[in-house]
Amino acid sequence: PTNYQSPRDYVAVNFASRSMRYTGVIVLGYIVFHLLDLTIGTTNPDFVHGEVHDNMIASMQRWPVAIVYIICNIAVAVHLYHGTWSMFQSLGLNNPRYNAARRLFATGITTVIGLGNVLFPLLIVTRVVK
Repeated sequence: PTNYQSPRDYVAVNFASRSMRYTGVIVLGYIVFHLLDLTIGTTNPDFVHGEVHDNMIASMQRWPVAIVYIICNIAVAVHLYHGTWSMFQSLGLNNPRYNAARRLFATGITTVIGLGNVLFPLLIVTRVVK
């Protein structure tokens, strides 16, 4: 067998990369739950087909559901951070001079999407959005 060209850099391993298998399972469960809750309506007793706003409000006003959405969207953000970081590495931009820009981009995208996704259930469960 032939060894890799460069030795494995364990310093570059971070929480996002170590938790990919766990966040991946959470994201898969979240997709299934989200479809059942807001698309099919089997987990939402007040579901009305075609009433997107009302279904979202009715679902996320229940605090256990809001907590599930918040936790799952944090997992999505962690998963997305690693995916965004690795995307550039896959394109061959794995060079120390690009790392700061890669980190800034991955952090920026993850922050915008993660906060945006977490704000929906948070604003609804606190009754800011009705």
